[in-house]
Amino acid sequence: MKNPLILKKLIRNPFFIFLPFLFYYSYLIVKSKWPSLYGDEVRYYNFAINLIHGFYSPPAPHISLWNGPGFPIILMPFVALTIYPLYITLMNALYFYLAVVFLFKALRLIADYKTALILSLLLAVYPNALSMLPILYTEAFTNLLVSALVYTVALYYNKGNKKYGIIAGLILGYLVLTKIIFGYVVVICLGIFFINLLFKKNKAYYFKPIRILLIAFAVTVPYLAYTWQLTGKLFYWGNSGGMSLYWMSTPYPHEYGDWKVPYLTNKQYPTLFKSAEVVTILKKNHQKDIADVLKHKDNIEQDEAYKQLAIQNIKNHPLKFMGNCIDNFSRMLFNFPYSYSFQDDSILRGIIIGYTMGVGIGHWVNLAQLAQNNLCCKVFIITYRGLSFIERCIKCLPAAIGHYSARVTFLVRLFNCKYQKAKL
Repeated sequence: MKNPLILKKLIRNPFFIFLPFLFYYSYLIVKSKWPSLYGDEVRYYNFAINLIHGFYSPPAPHISLWNGPGFPIILMPFVALTIYPLYITLMNALYFYLAVVFLFKALRLIADYKTALILSLLLAVYPNALSMLPILYTEAFTNLLVSALVYTVALYYNKGNKKYGIIAGLILGYLVLTKIIFGYVVVICLGIFFINLLFKKNKAYYFKPIRILLIAFAVTVPYLAYTWQLTGKLFYWGNSGGMSLYWMSTPYPHEYGDWKVPYLTNKQYPTLFKSAEVVTILKKNHQKDIADVLKHKDNIEQDEAYKQLAIQNIKNHPLKFMGNCIDNFSRMLFNFPYSYSFQDDSILRGIIIGYTMGVGIGHWVNLAQLAQNNLCCKVFIITYRGLSFIERCIKCLPAAIGHYSARVTFLVRLFNCKYQKAKL
């Protein structure tokens, strides 16, 4: 009797269920990884080397704070041991495997086994995420942090144990250090929740999110102190935002807010128009602006120059900027459109199929068991509120944070219809 029970328990364990994907992800990485570092991989690797030698950024005028120290810290032991890049990149398989596992565990708090399994499998085979696995970028690790954050916040709201709130705050803080755009989200949400705490009647509701956000902010304080000492600027997260905002504010037709390299060659993912005409158009539209920015030799000054150009574009072309934001949101969900790039008709098929699956699963999900008694109903409502809190945090700046918020947004929308039913 014991063996069948053990086997049944094992096959329902998410670490065992999704284990084949760990091997599959590893296979994808071994098959597709370039033999040497390239692109942003070099920057992360060099930042890890800097940390090993006791500093992060070179001093002025060569200050470089393009990304936070979260991912380079993870790379430090591998770099110190001079481990081959392929083996370091294989960690992406583990990160993404754990991201799927934690998403499943979060779903099991509010959904039945089959629902949690199907939705987790959708993440496990998500093409955009799989395409990034062979590259030593932050995406796989960030997916893990987002899934772990969803899970711990749901636990915190479900069980009320403060240790889960502390863990959630630590995870969110490290997420900020990995993707510095989340730093602005944390600060904005702190302001919003403190205002609500002052003026709303149900003040107790805001204590939990404020606790999580304060812990997250505390995690980032040493880094902010370092950037303040380095740049003289308070709350300075990095110098990559100006260029991103500049491209996001582009006022020109057939440009959709996606980032381009300063030398204007249009060599970005996905498949490209490689004609000289496109390069000519890019240079006609942006060469003067880029040249004015590059007159500044200091990276911090360049960042400010990009921001000034972006603000001017937004003021002069607010509707185009709003359109670019919508395009950025579309890229987050569907990986299109890209400026001056071929568009594949498979994108449209993916949208239709994905939307159909999402709606179908949303209607198929049945959480009636949770509403059978008041206790279960309360647990579900609290979980929904916890996930809503995460969504509000990471959706404040949706165009800049990639596809990570899509997972939480989908869950919140899915739970919303059930939440309304559970309140009755």
